[in-house]
Parts: sequence; structure tokens; C-alpha cells
Amino acid sequence: MPAPAPHNLPDLRGLTLLVVDDDADADAVEVLSTYLTACGAHVLSARSAFGGLAYVDTAPRLNAVVTDLSMPGMDGVELVGSIRRHPFLSRRTLPVIALTGFEESYLETEAFDAYLRKPVDLDRLCTTIQVVIARRRPS
Repeated sequence: MPAPAPHNLPDLRGLTLLVVDDDADADAVEVLSTYLTACGAHVLSARSAFGGLAYVDTAPRLNAVVTDLSMPGMDGVELVGSIRRHPFLSRRTLPVIALTGFEESYLETEAFDAYLRKPVDLDRLCTTIQVVIARRRPS
């Protein structure tokens, strides 16, 4: 049983989240993972879209993906496209939140459930995670 989230942090207990970001200089994956874990989530992290896809293919349970958009090799748009074409329906409907530090022209795509601008407000990220997961749950 996961430890309770501290009273002053958003409650993400029971959620398994995948964080994908290649920014080794800023250690974005570590900051996001540490905060989301402190909120009670189980966090899987990947430093590339390819690493993220490996979790999408193999992790038994995922509730949402938080991904950077600008990554070498495969960017966040290509990553979400691969998720949306996944052979398992539960993966195709996985909520995906995009993080961006730039004014990308491809933000118009409807493949993402939400967009947040870097530097990310961590409390807003948690609220966004809760909202997109609730929106994707069947009634």
C-alpha cells in the first residue's frame, strides 16, 4: 500500500504515471518524478520516447503519460501517435499530457489531452493529471 501523500501536496495515490523527457541538463525527469512520487504516485521514467514506448508496451498498468514534446529521434507528437495506434485499446485511450518550452506549431493536434508550458507549475501538473484521467474514465 502506497504511503499517504503529505497533506499539503495533491493526492495522486493509486496512480501509475510515465514521465518522458530527454533533458539531462535540467534533470526534468528527476524533478517531475520526485514530486509526483511525493504526491503518492508510482512513477516510471524514461529519457527518450523510445524508452517511454517500452513502458507503454510492458508496464502492466499505466494511468497517464507526461511527455516533453521536443526530443531527438522521436518527438512527443510521434510518441503520442504511437500510443494512439497501440494494439491494446487501453493504451490507445491512455491520457497524455504534453510539456513544452517552445511555441510549437503542432500544438493544434488533438492527440494530446492537455498541454503545459515549461517550466511546469507542479501543482497545476497534478491537477491536470487528475482532470485528464477523470475525463478518460468510462462513465
